[in-house]
Order: sequence, then structure tokens, then C-alpha cells
Amino acid sequence: MLLDKLQITKTIEQLRPSIDWAFRDAGRSETTYITHGYHRYPAKFIPNIVQKLVEDYTSKGDLIVDPFGGCGTSLVEAKVSGRSSYGFDINPVAKLITQTKITPIYPKTLKNSFLKFNKYYDSTEAVLPEIRNERLLYWFDEQTLRKLNQIYTAIKQIKNFSVRRFYLCAFSHILKNCSRWLMKSIKPTVDKEKTPISPIEVFTRHIKQMTQRNNQFFELLKKNRVFNTPTKVRIADSTKELPLKSESVDLVITSPPYVTSYEYADLHQLSLLWFGNDNEFFKKWSRHIGDFDSFRKKFVGTSLRKKRRAEILNSTIGECIVNKILPLDVSIAMSIRHYFSDMNKSFKEIFRILKPGGKACIIIGDTVLRGVGIKNSAVAVEQMQNIGFKPINFIKRETGNKLITPWRDLEDGRFTGKDNPNRKRAYRYEFVLVMEK
Repeated sequence: MLLDKLQITKTIEQLRPSIDWAFRDAGRSETTYITHGYHRYPAKFIPNIVQKLVEDYTSKGDLIVDPFGGCGTSLVEAKVSGRSSYGFDINPVAKLITQTKITPIYPKTLKNSFLKFNKYYDSTEAVLPEIRNERLLYWFDEQTLRKLNQIYTAIKQIKNFSVRRFYLCAFSHILKNCSRWLMKSIKPTVDKEKTPISPIEVFTRHIKQMTQRNNQFFELLKKNRVFNTPTKVRIADSTKELPLKSESVDLVITSPPYVTSYEYADLHQLSLLWFGNDNEFFKKWSRHIGDFDSFRKKFVGTSLRKKRRAEILNSTIGECIVNKILPLDVSIAMSIRHYFSDMNKSFKEIFRILKPGGKACIIIGDTVLRGVGIKNSAVAVEQMQNIGFKPINFIKRETGNKLITPWRDLEDGRFTGKDNPNRKRAYRYEFVLVMEK
């Protein structure tokens, strides 16, 4: 049964948190098991959510797609469950992480590669990399740059492509640890009190952890007899046409970016800077560094995009929210309008690729900006209904295990830390919206 805008809002507001979807007993060992702990990533949802959705709405052999793939949680769980999967993301760092996480490597191969890496490292001189972008000197002192470049140069000598990517993923992960970036901050903030650490020590420690998790992943795939289940990830803008046939997908599981919350390109700028500085191994990445501002403006939810013509929200609830914010803060109102417009485009594309009867599972949270409730969940339901979806199930869950800071700054709406006196708790709950084509 389709719902009008009042019914949508009322239904979602009256939802009680589901104990079954809280996963309160899921500790870090469960949420970062196998390859899920390879690389830090903001606001990623826990694998337990994907496991439950896959179990409830698919059969073995079905095709699962995540249009906002992020670090690949959906794809890893799809592979473990024997479901083919496709992931898309506009961010090359997300693609690197995901490709690494979905690729099992023979344990013996990784063991031998570690011995070879140590030889390469010992025979490599610690020299400064060629600096094509001065931001590297902003985030790293010269001594750290030399030591990191020693590791990086050794990694590039690894012949096996999958193993080399495995090591590059580990290298990407440690860049924040070795930089001046404040570890607890999700914004690019310098920590003037940060004590320098040994890059090779933190790198070696993380490689060993990743190796253990790869071995667990390898054995689990063998045990489940799903080792060769197809899993692919591509760089793509999910507000535009995806490289998939119409009516070819059984299930979509995705957690869209947060409205005005993160500048996702900024969060991964250390990896983008380092790899984009290398025209030999990362030719395509260099264009992002050369025109970083344009790259940042491509992300859904960014506040950097200028006003565009003919933005269609396809939601009276969304229009009402924008109009309430407009007299309070024009900039935030325009960011929200961009966001709702982009999400409408994404939902249209999800509708196109789904088979009749296929389900779309959207994990999304509501928030408050300038004292106005930003009902992302209700807007999403209304947009999807207007496109042709029908509601199947709405679930409200606590976000205690979601890897995201729970605080927002009351003034600018950005995520912040618990030490900020001007903070407000955000995204205490999130919604799992199950819609059917």
C-alpha cells in the first residue's frame, strides 16, 4: 500500500527501535572480522546489517549491487554468502580498499611476499619522493616522508599485482597515523602535539593484522564453497547511469552519503595526495590532485557545489525542509537541496537496474540542522514511491555500533568531537528502508 506524505512521516516517527537490528552483542571482533578491518573508513555500516538483509531478501546466486559502495562492506558479505555483487563509488580510494577486501590471497603467497618486502625495504634508500603537490609537506615532516617513501618504493617492487595492492591498501591506512592529522578528527585538522611514530613499525604491525584476516577470509570462502563468486567494483557516479543492464539486479543494499556531513574527498586526501603524486603507478589519480576542488564537487552531500538549474527533489517533504532552512541559512538550504536532488537521481537509477519484485534496502539517518528536522528517511520513501517503488518494511535501529562520531556542531552542522561544548548528538538511530520495484 502506498503512503501519502503525512502517513510516511507518521509511520517513521512512530517506529520503535528494533532489538533484533541493534546487534548490541556484536563486538569489534565481529564487526571487523575477515577483511572488514583492513582500512579505516567513515560512517561505514556494520556487516551484521548486510548479513541479515542478504538472508531475508536473496537466494544463492542472486546479484547484489551497492551504488554507494564505500569500503565494500556489502560486497564482502555478498561474496561470503555466495551472491554475485557489483559495487560503485566515485572515490578511487574506496575502490582500492574494496578491491583489496574482496580479493582473497593464498596464505602461502602472502607469507612469502612479506619476506620479499623486507628485503626490498632493507635495500631501499630513504629519500624524499618527488614532490608534485606541496600539500604533502603540509601533512608530513621531511623525515617521515623519507621513511614512508622507503616503504612505498619497496612495495612497488612487488611483482604480484594482488599482493602489491594489498600492501598499498595497508600503506594508505597508515598515512593518517604517520601524518600531522589529528587522529580523533574526521576533518583535516593538524595536531600540533602529535608525537611522530615509526612508519615501518606501524606498517609492519598492520600488514600482519591484515594477513591474519586475509587467511580467515580465504578459509571462510573455501568452507562456504563460494571462493569464485563474482565480485566487482568500479568507479562511477551513482547519480548517473550505471554500467548495468535494466532489470538485472535482485537486491540493492546501500548507505548513501550523509547530508552536509562529510567532505568525503577531504577525508581521504592523504591517500589521494600520495598516490596522485605518483604519475607512474597512479596516472589517473594525478588529475584529482591537479584539480582537487572539481573532484570534491562531484560527491553527493558536498556543500561545495554551486547552485544548479532545474533541480528536481520529487518530494514535497524535501521541499518543505528546504523552505524551513532557507531563511535561517541559505548555504545549508542549498546543500540540502543538492543532496535531495542527487538522491532522487540515484533512486531512479536503482529502480532501472532492479528486476520487477527486486528490493532496495536503504540505510539512512535523520538529523537536525539549525533546529529543523532533516527527515532524510521520509524524503527517501516519498521519492522512491514517486519513482515507482512500494514500501515493504521500515526498521529503526540504534547506531551504537556504527563507525561514526555521534556529535554535530550546532552552528555549522558538521560532525565534531565530544569535547566541543557546542555539540549535539546526531544519528542516534538510523533507518533501514526496504522498498520493492
